[in-house]
Amino acid sequence: MRKVLGFIGCIVLAGSLFALDYWQGHNNKLTSEQLKQDNAEIQQLLNEKSQLEKKLEETAQQETTQETQEISGAVLCFHSLDESFYTEIYPVVKEKVDSGILILEDGKLPGDNDYISAQAFSELIEDGWDCAVSIERTADASQWQTNIKNYLNALSARVSAKPTVYYFPSGGCSESDAQILKSLGFETVLCHEETTEKTIGGLNLVQLYGYNDSAAVNNVLANPGNCGLEIWVNWDNSIRTRVRYTETALQRLLNSSTITFKGLEELLDEDQVVTSQTVEERLTEIDQLLDDLYH
Repeated sequence: MRKVLGFIGCIVLAGSLFALDYWQGHNNKLTSEQLKQDNAEIQQLLNEKSQLEKKLEETAQQETTQETQEISGAVLCFHSLDESFYTEIYPVVKEKVDSGILILEDGKLPGDNDYISAQAFSELIEDGWDCAVSIERTADASQWQTNIKNYLNALSARVSAKPTVYYFPSGGCSESDAQILKSLGFETVLCHEETTEKTIGGLNLVQLYGYNDSAAVNNVLANPGNCGLEIWVNWDNSIRTRVRYTETALQRLLNSSTITFKGLEELLDEDQVVTSQTVEERLTEIDQLLDDLYH
């Protein structure tokens, strides 16, 4: 009997040892796989950290370079348009500038009599030019909003253009005006009011200056905000503050070494670059994740 019990005991002991060995082996396998996963995650985080640190260093170098080499920029805005813009001015401008803003005002549409043709206007829009509109501001805000809607509908029936820029011929844009324009799909306003602000009511704000050679350059250099220069293709002689285009003066302006002319998107993008603070926050997060994995 004792021999039988002893034999059974040996079998039980052997089974226990086998189970223990199997469990340890299985556990070691799980631990090994977890370590591989942890090491892979650590390596991935270390690679991202290295890339971010490099980006942070490059950003710092770029900021230092910009501080010493930054050139003021402005967007060219043309209005009182007629066909001479396309035949005379555009050939001169495109040698130096990729795009600008075409201002449609007083309810006029491309293709109207004595106005830029629909074909020429459409070609410029396809080439990347922006379009701004301007409708007389009525005392009744709702009527003004309706008038703008009606104009936009008439414009879309004439040409394939969806303006996101609104032009105020004088003064500035109020917060309430900005809300109306924003509801209509506008993203940027062109104003004459002196300000260093770059937004108003959620809209981008571009401050306009009259085009008059050296004074225009000085205005842009003195203003840290977004700037635009107005050029009248045609103008009323009785309004002396408006300076009409001449090829010689425009060539001189475009050849200026102290100012660079940009398209609207490029001008606005200057203030939408992701800052290095975002990179620093991610680096802090990576360090915390690595600390958790190591411990």
